[in-house]
Amino acid sequence: MKCIIITFLNICFASNIFAQHIFEGKWFAHQDIANTSTGLDVTLEIGPGEKQILYPAQLTIRLDSFQATYQLLLAKKNQRQLAISTQKYATIETPFSLGNWPKIFNGCLDYGRDIKNVPFLELNRIPIDSKTKKLLQIVTENNAAPNHKQLAKTLQDFLEKSPLVLKQMSNQPWIASLSTKLLQPKETPAYMGLVDTLFSKNNLGAASFLNNNDIDVVSMKLDNKYIVDQVDSKKRRDNEDFILDTGLNILVFYADDFGKNSASTASANLIFDHFNYLLDFKTTENIGATFIAVKIYHRFNEEENTRFQEMSSEYLKDKGINMDFQNNTASNGIGQLLNRTDKVIGNIVSTAQHLDFAIWDDAIEDGDSISLSINGKWIVQGFPVKKQPQQLSVTLSPGPNVITFVADNEGSIVPNTSILEIIDGRKRKSFNIETNLRENNVVRIYYDVKP
Repeated sequence: MKCIIITFLNICFASNIFAQHIFEGKWFAHQDIANTSTGLDVTLEIGPGEKQILYPAQLTIRLDSFQATYQLLLAKKNQRQLAISTQKYATIETPFSLGNWPKIFNGCLDYGRDIKNVPFLELNRIPIDSKTKKLLQIVTENNAAPNHKQLAKTLQDFLEKSPLVLKQMSNQPWIASLSTKLLQPKETPAYMGLVDTLFSKNNLGAASFLNNNDIDVVSMKLDNKYIVDQVDSKKRRDNEDFILDTGLNILVFYADDFGKNSASTASANLIFDHFNYLLDFKTTENIGATFIAVKIYHRFNEEENTRFQEMSSEYLKDKGINMDFQNNTASNGIGQLLNRTDKVIGNIVSTAQHLDFAIWDDAIEDGDSISLSINGKWIVQGFPVKKQPQQLSVTLSPGPNVITFVADNEGSIVPNTSILEIIDGRKRKSFNIETNLRENNVVRIYYDVKP
């Protein structure tokens, strides 16, 4: 059963609202390989995600005498998938270099759990075409000494086509001196799909998708919301408009497949303040890439404010509300009734009494069903979570409100995940919902009645 308890009342700082994401930590796989003495060890360490979208990571490969460590960037496609940057930066490679071959360690990492409930990441490669493969440096001819030819060939085969399932060894995120630099375009040691940061005075933007000659499928997301979802880039499309939040926004352009004959050649123009910025999979640095990401900063303007106010301890104190900031739970009775704990995932202020909730599954529609309560009273039960957003109308009471989403089941894929977007006219706020049979998610809202 999936529990999504959403109660609105500000109790935590933003850094405490979201628990550590499922992708962060250390992941490991060992493979026995014929004619090798040690077999292949692969370790992937994933650091804290920026806005739970961009994750710095470090990949270590060991096989007999070969040892290499590469830094890379991962971009979340949905609740269960991470896209892998085509470019990797080698910090260690001994006794020879693999050249450009780590580029073909490409595609997505799919999250799941085995029969013992141990989390794993399975590599789902996007195959490269022969034209792209020819661009890669042939290690066995150019880099490896004669006594390392077979070892280099074994490593090439692994990078290109060997299956890989990494099991989680620790949920402690990777923290290193270079990890944060991977999230800064001007500080990263190599281009990894994150282009230079853009700045916009206007909160309105648009994406114009350009025609190409290949049958490419692409997606684009702004933060955790789709601008387009798996569309054919060959077809002509109208511009897609979107709204920027004040401050940092992260936009990611995904190549969902590489077409029939070649790597993706799709491109898109981003339009801000009458300025165009091109995201293009045809450029040399983006050939064979799974994503192109860009950070966009928007300056706050009260006249075009689209953000809910976050509830701080000072705000609640001014309202005369005594909240326990050490205990991020909601005492609305639902969690206790179902013998589940309540996890607070957000706290906001609303000046409107009537809100719309949009709920959808941004990964795979797997039969999830939820129930919703407000201040301990059920509003809807048995509500199916679909791929397409569905809306519910919610009426708030003056002051604190606790809104709880409870999973009726876990669907065919565990855990039960979805996206919740709270809408008040121009104002919007999205939350990642992830629950299980032991835990609900809670969002608290304070309805501030204006005279």
